[in-house]
Amino acid sequence: MKRLTLVCAVSTACLLTACGGSSKSNINVTNSSTNTTIPVNATPPPNPVSKYGISFNTVIENDCGVAPIASSLVFHNEQGQAIEAPVIKPDGLFQYSRPADTHYISIIATQTDSNNEKQTEIITINNVNDIASDLTLGSVTFKGHQSCDCNTVNFDVSELAVTNSDYTLTGFSDNIILAKSPAELTLCANSLQEKLLFIKNANTGDVRGGMFSLTDGNHIVLSDADFTSTGVVVNTTQHTQANEYVLISTNPANLVTREQSRYARFSDTPLYIFPNIVEQSYITSYLEQTSSQAGISVTIASFVTNTIDDTGTYNTLTHIQGSYELAAAFTEFSNSFSDASQSVTYDFGNADQRINEVTVTLRWQDQFNGNVSWAIRGKAQANIAADLSFGNYLNESTAQLSNPSLSVTLAAHQFNGDFATLQRLRTEPLSSNEIRDLLAQSAFLNITADQ
Repeated sequence: MKRLTLVCAVSTACLLTACGGSSKSNINVTNSSTNTTIPVNATPPPNPVSKYGISFNTVIENDCGVAPIASSLVFHNEQGQAIEAPVIKPDGLFQYSRPADTHYISIIATQTDSNNEKQTEIITINNVNDIASDLTLGSVTFKGHQSCDCNTVNFDVSELAVTNSDYTLTGFSDNIILAKSPAELTLCANSLQEKLLFIKNANTGDVRGGMFSLTDGNHIVLSDADFTSTGVVVNTTQHTQANEYVLISTNPANLVTREQSRYARFSDTPLYIFPNIVEQSYITSYLEQTSSQAGISVTIASFVTNTIDDTGTYNTLTHIQGSYELAAAFTEFSNSFSDASQSVTYDFGNADQRINEVTVTLRWQDQFNGNVSWAIRGKAQANIAADLSFGNYLNESTAQLSNPSLSVTLAAHQFNGDFATLQRLRTEPLSSNEIRDLLAQSAFLNITADQ
């Protein structure tokens, strides 16, 4: 395991800022998007049938779609040493009996991005011993790193602009004032199958939405008759923190990995849902705070999600709060790095009783592996071996290591089952009931330190 001193900065930032800020915090919210090349609307392979110790398939995903990716599976014992030779699957489909002394598994995918730079992503699951029988992960998703061409869909708004000139149109990158709109608007559909648009008249309060298929052609003529679903106002008055960012989302699978799929995004209220045409909507409260010290930038991001019922009502959203217990847990985590021969330990169970998963992510650059992202997922309390190694599969020299970064993500899913089932729910396609249960009152706190 790469011994990054940045963990000390994470702990110090937690102590200074109470790990999540307060209503007086100076919260700065930023957004980013990633474009990568994948066959448009590609369909991933079916989930493997569970009759082995470990089964899953690996895919890459970006705005262009989802496609299989070649990957490798490494087994580690409790001391972190690699067991046997890595299992390499060009089709990304794994069905494998794990060795008896397996404590960790690592899944590795390597790509080349648009700039011809190597990208290595590693996902390690800690304490496989907690899993009594088998581990069926479904689709393990890696981030695509190549850009893709825009699959353009054109929307003719000329008719709508005449009949609804005092309306705004929402669903594109910016809100469109129809009276001033060009006759045609464009959207990069790529992997999107459908798109929710809605119109709003600020004077009369008329808000109506429509769902438009993006697979039936690349030219869509909009008219007033297309907007048949009356918008329901979502009450967001409880969100009063400075610069708090509130999102309404319709894609639950992306919410599990905190990648927001937005159809409504405003700096003010009200927000709307359209229950007649959207089966389930989710609300997310997002806060971000950035500081720097001694050449290290520390970002604290907190977000919490809940389901919204058809009346626009949802339960109170509770962020993972800063506390003495949380600061003490980060201090213990930091102190465990002091002896390179001993395991790194953490215990966030007392910080918030809802926390049921912790992810430690290391990022760096080196001349052998390129840009590396290594996420180690475990329970609220866990040990990470002092030397998690990959045998000869990866070059683990730290001589040329640069741009190190460390982040700790505390996840509080609304879930009371075992660790194995939680890992499955994070990866495989989810039924509506499962995902609603998982996301109701889910909260995440991420602290990242960059050098």
